[in-house]
Amino acid sequence: MLAATAATVAWCFGRRAVRAGWSNRTCMRRFIALVFVICACCATSVPARAQSAQTGVAALLARSAAAWNRGDLDAFMTTYEDSPRTEYISATTIVHGYAAIRARYAGHYHPGQMGTLGVSDLAVRPLGPDYAVATARWHLARPVAKGGNVSGLFSLVLHRNAHGWHIITDHTP
Repeated sequence: MLAATAATVAWCFGRRAVRAGWSNRTCMRRFIALVFVICACCATSVPARAQSAQTGVAALLARSAAAWNRGDLDAFMTTYEDSPRTEYISATTIVHGYAAIRARYAGHYHPGQMGTLGVSDLAVRPLGPDYAVATARWHLARPVAKGGNVSGLFSLVLHRNAHGWHIITDHTP
């Protein structure tokens, strides 16, 4: 777009415009119209991107909770990016790498004892076309004998790749 704008300005105020019989006023009108078109395109793309991130991240977290509630740790882990750079931050430790995060979950939670996970108050803020930050509340309902109910806040940094949105940093204290 910037190249088109520069080319239009150069053409409007250059020799070609004079030879074509365009006045400076005509050139300025066309230039202003072009600027308005560019601004309109930019203004509509930001809300669309925000909505896309909101929808994609909400769907990811719904899949994550559904997998958790089935006791399917492997399906739950598909919401994390399979990378040695993916990280999980708890109240006391930082775990680096997809495999280490999976091992941590497997050591703390066992099928049939995982409880029912719910997510609420989700807010997603795009950081660009392929990155976003999300904050929300989580609630884990479990019988008292299995640890009882727990809840808290979390924040996620997410990356969108060819396969959709994935968690690259999970901060759940």
